This record gives sequence, C-alpha cells and structure tokens, in this order.
Amino acid sequence: MVPRPEEQPGLARVLLVEDDVLIRLLIADELREAGLAVIEAASADEALAYLGAGGHADLVFTDIEMPGTMNGLEMARHLKAWTPSLPLIFTSGKFMPQNVAGLGLFIAKPYSVDRAVQLVLEQLGA
Repeated sequence: MVPRPEEQPGLARVLLVEDDVLIRLLIADELREAGLAVIEAASADEALAYLGAGGHADLVFTDIEMPGTMNGLEMARHLKAWTPSLPLIFTSGKFMPQNVAGLGLFIAKPYSVDRAVQLVLEQLGA
C-alpha cells in the first residue's frame, strides 16, 4: 500500500513512518494540530513507495525498528542518497543516538509527544 498525500497545499509535509498504529495516530494528530500536513506510513517500504511514486516530504519522522524489508536506518540511507538535505528524525526504544550519527536527530522512546512536535517544528524552521 502506498500512502496517500493529504491535499493541503502550502503546508509543510511530514512523512511519519511508524508501525505502531496507536503511536502513529497520536503523533500524526498532534503534528496536524501544529499546522503540518502528515503522510502516514506503517513501514519503510510504504514510505519509500510513496516517495518513489513522486510523493513529497519536507521531513521524515521514523521509528527505527519496523517490519518489512528494511528498518528505519536502512531507509534513511536510501533517502540520504536521493535527497541529502532531507531532515530526518529517528525514534526507538532500543537503538541509541550514536546509531543515527550523520543521518539525523534522535528522540528516545518513550518520548513526550509535545517534545517530538517541537523537534519537528524546529527542524522545519517553524
């Protein structure tokens, strides 16, 4: 399944990649409340399919551990090859910040939803 973009021209787009549906819904709702368009993907495969089909994201917020053919770190390496300047924020309950060195920012699970939204807004320059 390829995520569908929201039809909200002019809003910054966040590609949210999280396999836990409850976490994804919570973060997506809060990002929307903050004035952002959110494209939701349950796996790295879905996220790459969306971007490969011409989808756009101004920032990717991704879990590291997910089902599918690759995890969030492997997806990030593909994204950095395609778009080196794309901001990436990683989250995990098992991986550590040094695992994402040179790829993006890291916020450990469990995290404050408010802090996650603030970090996204900071990275987007909002």
